[in-house]
Amino acid sequence: MAKEHPITTMVVGLGRIGWRYHIRQAAESPHFEVAAAVDVVPNRRKQAQETYGCKVFATIEEALEECPVELAVICTRSIDHCDHVVKAHRAGSHVVVEKPAAMSLAEMDKMIAAAKKAGRILTVHQSLRFVKDFLFVREIIDSKMLGNVFWIRRSGHDFYRRNDWQMEKRYGGGYYNNAGSHITDALVQLAGSRIVDVWGDLKHTGVSAGDADDFVRVSIRTGKGRLLEFDGSFSYAFPQPAWSVAGTCGSLEIQSAEKGTARLKYFDPKKAPKRRLEGPLPKGRQYRILDELPWVEKELPLKPKKPAPDFYENLYRAIRKGAKPLVTAESVREAIRVMDLVRRSSQWKY
Repeated sequence: MAKEHPITTMVVGLGRIGWRYHIRQAAESPHFEVAAAVDVVPNRRKQAQETYGCKVFATIEEALEECPVELAVICTRSIDHCDHVVKAHRAGSHVVVEKPAAMSLAEMDKMIAAAKKAGRILTVHQSLRFVKDFLFVREIIDSKMLGNVFWIRRSGHDFYRRNDWQMEKRYGGGYYNNAGSHITDALVQLAGSRIVDVWGDLKHTGVSAGDADDFVRVSIRTGKGRLLEFDGSFSYAFPQPAWSVAGTCGSLEIQSAEKGTARLKYFDPKKAPKRRLEGPLPKGRQYRILDELPWVEKELPLKPKKPAPDFYENLYRAIRKGAKPLVTAESVREAIRVMDLVRRSSQWKY
């Protein structure tokens, strides 16, 4: 299929996500043309040149000067994101940046300001917004099947003695910056109202190598009383339900996205018998008489009614046709703000 006015694209950082996802997506789309690739590792540059026929560079500065492009995709180490995004915007490029978009709210604001000054798009690859379990949970909450949802918990534990750069503070590593940035963003999307209070605790337990956090616990409260919680680590050996959602008319549980199903237990409040207070003298001195509720129990496949949107298809329409990006920088800013508050409240400091 012939490419019509393809968007010239530079991928900066050819690690796991840059190589396996971004450069491949751009190369396979009729809307994008891989013009350049950047990495500090010579063999990675050689592989990109041989595979995609693009120009290759060791630094983003060299690449932006010698090969101006419409789009820069930043997949470098977390600690480098702000610097690389700002340089790409100053060179006149639209930018996609991997998560975590920034290491602090101050960095996020600097990046947003650079995008506005350049008149260019800044978007973040918050891919968990488009996975089937998140989309399914959001649809169930929006359907009111569970009544008024007051508690959402997202959990992710494993015993994994990780020893790569993601466990080093100097590179912006740690469980929270890695998986936690995805999950914090997902929970912020499910807040339903203004976030008013944040508590968190990070720990480096010593299970993993390095000096970054490998255990996280976060609680977020909203103005309408919804509690959003996240706990995850590389240091707990028993699996926990990936999602737990509680509402006034039922509950939802997803053990894991890989299993591909969700358990629901709920009832129609219109069909439920009225429940009245008994006063200070319960009958027969019994303090817990079970309701005869019209429970419905189901196990459903994780198949959202609406298919997940295509990130790069939307990006093309945003750049060429003025469409709104799927992930706005301003929406990610709120997640980065929450992450800042978690770090401040933690006894163990990053």
